[in-house]
Amino acid sequence: MRITTILLASLLCGQALADTADLTDILNAASGADPEWAAAQRSLEADQQLANQGRAALMPSVTASYGLTRSYRDPEGPVGESRATSDVAALTLVQPLFRPDAWYSKNQGKALSNAGEARFEQARQDFLLRVTQRYLDVLRRWEDLHTAQAEERALSRQLEQTQERFDVGLVPITDVEEAKAAYDLSRAGLILAEADFDISRDQLEAMTGKTWIKLAGLREDLPMAGPEPSLPSFWMERARSNNPQVLASRYEADSAKAAARQRTSAQLPSVNLVGRYEVVGYSNIDGPAVPGQADYDGKSIGIEASMPLFAGGGLNSQRKEASYRYQAAEEAYRLVWRDVGQGAQSLARQVQASALNVAARKQALRSAESALRATESGYEVGTRNVVDVLTAQRNLYANQRDYSAARYDYIVASLQLQATAGDLTTDDIDLINGWLSSEINVDLTE
Repeated sequence: MRITTILLASLLCGQALADTADLTDILNAASGADPEWAAAQRSLEADQQLANQGRAALMPSVTASYGLTRSYRDPEGPVGESRATSDVAALTLVQPLFRPDAWYSKNQGKALSNAGEARFEQARQDFLLRVTQRYLDVLRRWEDLHTAQAEERALSRQLEQTQERFDVGLVPITDVEEAKAAYDLSRAGLILAEADFDISRDQLEAMTGKTWIKLAGLREDLPMAGPEPSLPSFWMERARSNNPQVLASRYEADSAKAAARQRTSAQLPSVNLVGRYEVVGYSNIDGPAVPGQADYDGKSIGIEASMPLFAGGGLNSQRKEASYRYQAAEEAYRLVWRDVGQGAQSLARQVQASALNVAARKQALRSAESALRATESGYEVGTRNVVDVLTAQRNLYANQRDYSAARYDYIVASLQLQATAGDLTTDDIDLINGWLSSEINVDLTE
């Protein structure tokens, strides 16, 4: 029923993928369907406009204006009663000559634009990491499901064998109860494994907007030797100088500094070159013409200087506010710088430990397999009881799950380390994609 439903939906939506998909296919699909990634791209385009807005205050500005006025003159005036209209059309050009506040506004816009680009780089690396984690999570849950299925089958056979032995009087009823309890526990684990697998598959399909039939699985032999270079201090220094979050915080502090100087310089004189061209027209509705009233064209050019003297204390308050915000931004930068560096150092140690853990878990799995064989042999000759066998079986499947988890934890931690150092690229994703094999088909229709 599950296969029929998926195939029908795929045919209707044109999304069926018969071939085995790998990480590159998933990444390409997610790049056009993930709203979080699309939002990051639009945010970058918006942030890039901040630099243009900052420069605008230093560039010439041209303003067109038009005014229409109707006037009424008192009949007791020297020319008697009259009504007239006048219209003024003007074009004004202003070129800043000395505007310190505009200069710092330009610096602020550039810093904000740079911060936006750094945040986008962080979003890009987060996207690569998020897609890879979703893909690997499906593979992990698929392996857990197969382990749970194998455990349930093994314990089911053990329950049948124990029941047969009890029926012929070879074992007591307590052995049957022990076997049944172990089997019931495996059934509960299988139910949870199925749910986890379904959830991870649904999350991958939601991110990519497609229904996937098969995925390439993770190969057994992988180069899991730890980070290169291995020194945690290297990764700490690399992250502090290259991490996009650190760079964005530094640019935001620079923006706050420029804003503080802009508020301070707003109290200084400003000088502008002003040119104006206007056309004035008069029209008398009734009454005699007013002396001196005539249509004319006017041109003027000059320099205007202005300086704020007092604005109710608002300018000084804004200057203080901007200064405090700059100090807060500097403290925020120091916090990010410290935490990111510490996080990179911890991740480097985690990757080292994960590499050792993979090797240890692999050896533990081999030991568990040997222990199960020895226990089953002892059970056959009567030196071991069914509880020993059940314990050895559970240990084997627990070690299988731990070994599988260790492999995926190593890959994710390695990518997180690269991202924290600001170095995660599609080349790293291609490397992980090379660790997959289409011969290991992860069937998502199970």
